[in-house]
Amino acid sequence: MAPSKMKALKVVGAQNVEVQEVPLPKMRDDYVLVKVNNVALNPTDWKHVDREIMAMPGCTVGCDFAGTVEEVGSKVTKQWQKGDRIAGFTHGVNKVEPEDGCFAEYCVAKGDVQIKIPENTSDEEASTLGVGVFTVGQGLYQSLGLPLPGSGKSGEWLLVYGGSTATGSLAIQYAIHSGCKVVTTCSSRNHAFVKSLGAAEAFDYKDPDVGKKARQPQ
Repeated sequence: MAPSKMKALKVVGAQNVEVQEVPLPKMRDDYVLVKVNNVALNPTDWKHVDREIMAMPGCTVGCDFAGTVEEVGSKVTKQWQKGDRIAGFTHGVNKVEPEDGCFAEYCVAKGDVQIKIPENTSDEEASTLGVGVFTVGQGLYQSLGLPLPGSGKSGEWLLVYGGSTATGSLAIQYAIHSGCKVVTTCSSRNHAFVKSLGAAEAFDYKDPDVGKKARQPQ
């Protein structure tokens, strides 16, 4: 059984956080309670603390996590069980729900959109996926309307600008699973890496003709 209190990293002012002992976040019907094992840093974490307009005192910091399921809300439809390994994201420094955020011993996360960690992936590795996966998902499927992976439909050529970045490397793989042929940009030293992910062509982003070349993949 989870304890009644935990330690969490809380905003106390702009550019100022501290570890506090606080009650566990309240459960919501469509959320899961997670015992946090690992977290990852994301630029949004420090930006929400650094800037006075966003640094809301009392909010828990942190977006990317991996851990184990402790409790499942009554309206969660994804098949989670207590003890399952889980990764994903929370809305850290959330003015509406100050308890949200995962830089804590426990966190709550929307149950149907989190990731079940596969056996061959460590918690450390899985904790880096949260915001990146959802950023890619929104970009490729919500904004661009690509066919979902496994749909059997084929996409077209897709440019992933910055394919060797954390989000770019995920975008390449998701796009390929959606039937796209991917061209990407990155530094020349990373061409082999992005091609190992499945990119058909890679172009040096420093090349002044990169735009022209990317439009004419060989």
